[in-house]
Amino acid sequence: MLRGLVGTTVTTYDLVSDGASPETTFRTWVITEKLVERAAPLTEHDVRMGRGSPKTVGKFLCHLADDPKQIAFMRIYQQIPITGTEDADNDTLARQAVPPGVCGELEAFKLLQRGGCSAVPRFLGHAEGIQGEHDLLPGGYVRYLVWEKVPGEPLTEEFFWGLDDTARNDIRCKFRAAYNRISGFRRGWPVIELPEWSEARYVEYGLAKPSKETDWYLHPEKWEW
Repeated sequence: MLRGLVGTTVTTYDLVSDGASPETTFRTWVITEKLVERAAPLTEHDVRMGRGSPKTVGKFLCHLADDPKQIAFMRIYQQIPITGTEDADNDTLARQAVPPGVCGELEAFKLLQRGGCSAVPRFLGHAEGIQGEHDLLPGGYVRYLVWEKVPGEPLTEEFFWGLDDTARNDIRCKFRAAYNRISGFRRGWPVIELPEWSEARYVEYGLAKPSKETDWYLHPEKWEW
């Protein structure tokens, strides 16, 4: 659904400004690659039941317009027509337009940034706009979030297990440190007691392979490391 965006630009603002203040920090980004998109369609019944508005969400690579070396990720949330009305005229579609609701991802970035969390990438800006008459839903919302692309690439199972023992152990150590850094919350609420570290976390995240015994979790010495 999100087509033709590569090569276009988006201007975002920092977390504390709305674009109206002379102290506003704004950045202009050039979209360079579409990575993934997932739609969340809703029927008219769904909307009437209060399940929000249908949307599509895409993740893109981009870079700062003034500095192509500063690469970042961009998430785009865009309202789409209710299922079954995709071919309706613009006036009908425009009546479906609603303001964007609270964005959980944006609120999480705000909270983590205020708390000085070092286990998440740096948030670089956000913006909101209204779709034009030739977009997916005339008058519907579109929201942009941008955060830094940290050095390195996401680990794949093949890459991780192709490394030597020293490299794998180093990754596990860094994983444990980051995991413990962000532990202590569940569903956005602080927990009373921090969870105890368990070696089974390595298995859960694919950083160790358990034995085939039913009580494998009791014998990490039998795992493949």
